[in-house]
Amino acid sequence: MLSYQNMTPSQRELYDKVKNTTHYFYVSWEKVGDAEALAIAEALKVNTTVTRVELWQNQIGVAGASAIAETLKVNKAVTSIAVWDNQIGDAGASAIAETLKVNKTVTWITVWDNQIGDAGASAIAEALKVNTTVTKVDLGENLIGDAGAQAIAELIKVNKTLAWLNLSWNCIGDVGIQAIADARESNPTLTDFYISLQLSPLVPSSFPRLATADDLQAVFGLLTSGRELEDQLASLPALPTEIADLIMDEACYWQGVQRTNRACYFDSLSVTVPKSSTGNSIRVKAIQVLLDANDSEPCVVKLIVRDTQGAVQYECTAKPTLVDSTLWHVTILPANHPVMRQMREGWKVDVQPRKSSRGVRFESLHVGYIERQYA
Repeated sequence: MLSYQNMTPSQRELYDKVKNTTHYFYVSWEKVGDAEALAIAEALKVNTTVTRVELWQNQIGVAGASAIAETLKVNKAVTSIAVWDNQIGDAGASAIAETLKVNKTVTWITVWDNQIGDAGASAIAEALKVNTTVTKVDLGENLIGDAGAQAIAELIKVNKTLAWLNLSWNCIGDVGIQAIADARESNPTLTDFYISLQLSPLVPSSFPRLATADDLQAVFGLLTSGRELEDQLASLPALPTEIADLIMDEACYWQGVQRTNRACYFDSLSVTVPKSSTGNSIRVKAIQVLLDANDSEPCVVKLIVRDTQGAVQYECTAKPTLVDSTLWHVTILPANHPVMRQMREGWKVDVQPRKSSRGVRFESLHVGYIERQYA
């Protein structure tokens, strides 16, 4: 539990604002991260008048979503919660799902564009099998595939309360779409349903695997312990900590990722380098773009890097390579563009198709980074 005395000035400001708000509270445009969400969650425990909460286009992750979910287990006023265009992922969606099993007040939940995959969708589906209050759910623009869609199909068969459901702009294939179509035949209460414009099912599998803390510790241990290699009699010499740390820093692993998967035509996507969760400096390791192009030859994408003041520090063009069918991919590394070494918290990456491009749809933009352990 976060006490008022232990809050930062920005947390106290939000806490006081929520506490004194009636009916409708919203804050957007990257003003709220996990720390701020914790303060909002605490305020909602004592506010009995706010019925609608919207926290859109922010930087809320698992911790923030979990805090808000816990609050909604005791809050009896909020009927509509919108946490769209954040980064709550499967874990955050699962935390919200646990709340929906006990909450009897919320009727409308919006979590579109949150990087929710099959696990998160399945958790929400299971929760809504016992929830008889929620009537509207927006899961659009996520990463839900056939498995998540099949779990939702099972939900539709038994839930007689849900009347509005959006699953557009996910990664659902023919199997999942058919399962939902079959389930809808037995459920006349789901009158408003949207499942158009599905992305390539290969999109989630094209994301880089992030290095976990255990992965990093294991590799660092190998570098500094001088452990023996298999099938060799001699041990490797242990490296000094300073050299091992330098190797770890130069290696192209992704410890974290800031991502947007808003798919759109003739428009740009933008990602901001996030705040460090540990207070260490952020170092950008790679930028990845996935897009759908109807032509056999993809468009050339334009990359623009801006500093915290919005000034353009670098721009370039890059030609994607084919992944499968119409899915294209491009990865930009510091070795190709040294300006990435300068990128810090608050810098922005914009990617856009050239104006001459037609039939191009961005599927995702990733900025991969590490939090450096040493200055």
